[in-house]
Amino acid sequence: MKKIFYSLFVVFILAGCKKEKTSTNTATPSSTANVVTFSISDFGLTSGSLSTNGINATTALKDQIKYLQYAKGKYPEPGFYNDFESFKTKQFAATDPNFGLIKDSVPDGHSNFSFVGSDVPGEISVKTIPLSGGNRYYRPTFSLDYKLLTSNMYAANIDTTLTGMPINKPVIMHRMVSKVTIHLNDAIPANAAKFILTFVDYPTSLDLVSIRGLDRGRRDDFYPDASFEFPITANYIGKKGVELCSIVFPYSYPEISLQCLDAKGNIIAKKVLPKNFENVYNDIAPNTQYKFTGNFFAQSANFNITVDTKWNSPVNIPFALPGSTQRL
Repeated sequence: MKKIFYSLFVVFILAGCKKEKTSTNTATPSSTANVVTFSISDFGLTSGSLSTNGINATTALKDQIKYLQYAKGKYPEPGFYNDFESFKTKQFAATDPNFGLIKDSVPDGHSNFSFVGSDVPGEISVKTIPLSGGNRYYRPTFSLDYKLLTSNMYAANIDTTLTGMPINKPVIMHRMVSKVTIHLNDAIPANAAKFILTFVDYPTSLDLVSIRGLDRGRRDDFYPDASFEFPITANYIGKKGVELCSIVFPYSYPEISLQCLDAKGNIIAKKVLPKNFENVYNDIAPNTQYKFTGNFFAQSANFNITVDTKWNSPVNIPFALPGSTQRL
């Protein structure tokens, strides 16, 4: 039986108050407050289908994630984010006492709660998305340098209206990142020095409601590109079947390309990878692995794309994965 790790958030409405770091808008929040307690349990074990190396069968939350980021947004009505009244955030480290227990003061009315569990620190903030006619809406987002993303990054979002009645709701965290792998069938030439895998229009933050890269809205200009470099060591020259792996935010990328350079920076080969959505985008979903396989250095090289849906389940599974800066 394969082992899958999951994390539960259990929500209880009590009484009291607590102050957090706050951003406020012009609206006036409700004066009636409740204390919300979020209890993040230790990781439990259950059956599952994902098979991978490096599974760590531990049940300690601090052994799975090192940081837990929390945010609370007060919005006028459920499901709409065209205005906000207040936004609070707090970050917890695995070394903190009672890691996994969060208590907060929450007014009556509609609130949205966001959680990010990760092994590197990031930042949750509220960001504005411009719309037509001068309109806009707000989203809770998570930001982190793309080169620091790892497979052990999970998110949960709760959208609810508080009326003073007790709430007891378990929430399962989902992996919030995606894995893109390039499998090269042909041999690496002798003059190859490094590979560069580039994602065009790479989002600078993750929308914690949709669990996708933040929509640019009405902005016509793209986000900056993200490029992952893979230096080629001498022992990989002439080898076939080399794989390059990157962890990225889920998003609809207009282009993903791979190029190989020599030691002087000259391009040996470059290919734009096939698109999986109407030949327009590479639509990369959260908690999913995408593998591009093909010949790269041949003149008529083509790549095929496959999707590993076994990763596409609401589970948290730690495993060793070559990062964007790891050498081949």
